[in-house]
Amino acid sequence: MAANSMVMLMICIFAFIPLLLAEIARNRSLPTIADFFLQGRGLNIFPMYATVFATWMSAFAFMGAISYFYEQGPIYMTTIGWDALFAVLFYGLGRRIWFYGKCRGYVTPADFFDDIYGSRALSLTVTGITIVFTMIYVQVQMVGGLFLIQIATEGYISWQVSGLIFFAILVIYLWAGGLRAVALTDMFYGALIIITILGCGVFLMRTAGGMEEMFLAVVAHDVSHVTLGGEEGPARIGLWLTLFLVVPVGAFMGPQMWIRNFSAGSVKHFELLPLLLCASSIICIGTLFAGSASILLNENSAGGDTLIASLMLRYAPPLLCAFVFIGIAAAILSTANSQIHGLAAIYTIDIHKKYVNPKVTERNLLSVAKWSVLLISIAAYILILVIPQSVFSLGVVALGGSMQLIVPVLGALFWKRSAARGALFGLWSGILAFFLTAALTSFETSYCAVLGLVVNGLVFITISLLCRGDKTTSEKIQAYRDSFFTHLK
Repeated sequence: MAANSMVMLMICIFAFIPLLLAEIARNRSLPTIADFFLQGRGLNIFPMYATVFATWMSAFAFMGAISYFYEQGPIYMTTIGWDALFAVLFYGLGRRIWFYGKCRGYVTPADFFDDIYGSRALSLTVTGITIVFTMIYVQVQMVGGLFLIQIATEGYISWQVSGLIFFAILVIYLWAGGLRAVALTDMFYGALIIITILGCGVFLMRTAGGMEEMFLAVVAHDVSHVTLGGEEGPARIGLWLTLFLVVPVGAFMGPQMWIRNFSAGSVKHFELLPLLLCASSIICIGTLFAGSASILLNENSAGGDTLIASLMLRYAPPLLCAFVFIGIAAAILSTANSQIHGLAAIYTIDIHKKYVNPKVTERNLLSVAKWSVLLISIAAYILILVIPQSVFSLGVVALGGSMQLIVPVLGALFWKRSAARGALFGLWSGILAFFLTAALTSFETSYCAVLGLVVNGLVFITISLLCRGDKTTSEKIQAYRDSFFTHLK
């Protein structure tokens, strides 16, 4: 009973702080769409880093990572490479996307494609891809957290109620302050994520006998647990390489990261942000320790996405256990809040304003944005109830689909021969190849995603060459590139 009371108290404190920050954000907010979705394009470097980092460090990177260490060996340590590529994408592509968005008023990914390629079919396709795969990734966060509070309170709060608690917190502070509230809460969530991942890793490592004893025991148990390929050895090289592409590129192409790029206050942010993101990779030590310790502490027991929760309940004192649980919840909410915010932007700008009511006023559009946060959250909760899957596998599906957008983005930024038809048919071909190979073969999901990317790229290049490009698109690509380099000077 005492342990339950401690956990309940920690959960209440954790739930209250984002609501307090939301009130601060509400008092600073302006009643405009630009402020609600982009914070007036004036996001400072530290809040930008905090919200990018907290969004990047999802349940996929916390609960899924530790269970993956337990089941597959240290393959997840290649995430340091993911972090590096993710950081490079902000420098190589993010600052260009920021500049284009600032000059031309982009809010969503579809704005970028619609402006450069000028194709309604392509814009609708991009909107559909971002909605479908972002909704799947929202589910990744909540699947990771559905049973968290139920486990923490030993069944006192059911998983259905815990899901409602998570969504209620999200809706309240998103409604209150939009991106401004997201950035403030992500500073809080990010600090919790760093402390809890490192803290639970060190605690479990010490519980397993200390660093040296733990790794000696793991090696004695099965040396494959400390070799990068795990039990399958070199056969896993393909998995390392495909995940290296799928995870960072897929995350970067999500609408939440487009919004982060559009919101930056200065191009200089994109010079410091990659360094901060790479430095943040230190937290992978926490997942390494926790995953390795679980091999010894959870021997002959089931793993799965609730592994870390069950270990902490078994070995940790109530206060530490409750603290780790709210750290996991922070990882879940810090990504889900940005995704729901991004989906609200897509509905408001790409669907409602373009097709439902093109003459809508700014005030009414802001109201639509806030109500869409609530409706999207309800839809996401319903999906959670009907499509349960593991955090890691579902995350790869979501990221593999979003990753397909990188092909027409690269074309729009760097290749004058790019054509709207090439982009459109490339995306459809890539998505189709991805789903067919995932459904009809036994390949790893990440292999299927990369195969889809290759098909996407080949179709894009071939059709663009056959169409001989488009004069208007070509002129825009060249003009935008020239203006970007002029701005840098």
